[in-house]
Amino acid sequence: MGGYRFFFYIMIFYFYEEAMKEVAKISVDGLAPNSFHLSHWEENKTPLPLKADTATEIALRYLCHPDRREFFPQVRIITNNHFDTDGLLAIWTLLNPKKAEPMAGRLIAAAEAGDFSIFSSEEGVQVNLLIQALCHSPESPLKSNIESYSGPREAACYKELLPMISTLFWQKASYRSFWEPPFKKLLRSMDLFEKGLIGLEEYEEEGLSVVIADQLPAPEAIDHYCQGNLFLLIEDRQKEAGGFGYELLYRYYAWAETVTRPRIRKTPMETLAETLKLQEGDQGGVWMTDYPGQGMTSVLKCTNEMGESRLSSLHPEKVVDLVLSHLRSQKGEED
Repeated sequence: MGGYRFFFYIMIFYFYEEAMKEVAKISVDGLAPNSFHLSHWEENKTPLPLKADTATEIALRYLCHPDRREFFPQVRIITNNHFDTDGLLAIWTLLNPKKAEPMAGRLIAAAEAGDFSIFSSEEGVQVNLLIQALCHSPESPLKSNIESYSGPREAACYKELLPMISTLFWQKASYRSFWEPPFKKLLRSMDLFEKGLIGLEEYEEEGLSVVIADQLPAPEAIDHYCQGNLFLLIEDRQKEAGGFGYELLYRYYAWAETVTRPRIRKTPMETLAETLKLQEGDQGGVWMTDYPGQGMTSVLKCTNEMGESRLSSLHPEKVVDLVLSHLRSQKGEED
């Protein structure tokens, strides 16, 4: 994005903790209790002129708004209650407005990759992969500092990475060993889609994209090539393990309150889960709509009580027919 003209003043970041509950603060990205909002999470109270699809773009809009001082008078403390790429970049933007201004489009692309698995730019995807690797890889040069930090691990990630953001963009090549392997895997997924080596069926009327492969492609590739707002991902393990893995999930931005991307209507899946359980019997995993470790847009999975993927004995044709029938019946009830 371009055209930003920023008005600067000093802000201070603290990772959210219960002791801050009654302190005047701005919740950036998440929804910390008793706070003003610069957030895209559902039920946020971000001022209408500032709303955008990612927290990073919301932060940019806030900094360049000519009347921004009227939104949160005298509030200088910003916080977040979780760590991810969008939250990190939004907070860095508020702390470093002069540096963020010329990088606006690049920051937003990385935030979109992190929160929505969107391939807005190669650099954006690579920076997101790098941020995740620096926080979680056993080979990360930040590993010892993060693990020895006396507070929450997520707070340690902010502490270590906030001073590095400019470096991650401008000297990304120095960290190639961290982002390049997963980026090559992502490009491989996209190449397989291009060559038709990953099965893809689109059901436009129902808004469903069905993906089938022996190894599921990267989320960024799924988002790029699938047209529906609901994805049925099928992992074909029939030859070596005698079954199929299944997960049904909405497009990856569906959890957020978005502005430029259309809101996605949610469909109750409990009845479908019961139907699939009856069809499955005792031959495979359990079909669940609520399970441990559930992704933010996942609505149904063949799993076990611990949230671990389990293979189903049901053939894809049967599952697709049942999913389509459920979506049609739900649409008919609404009409």
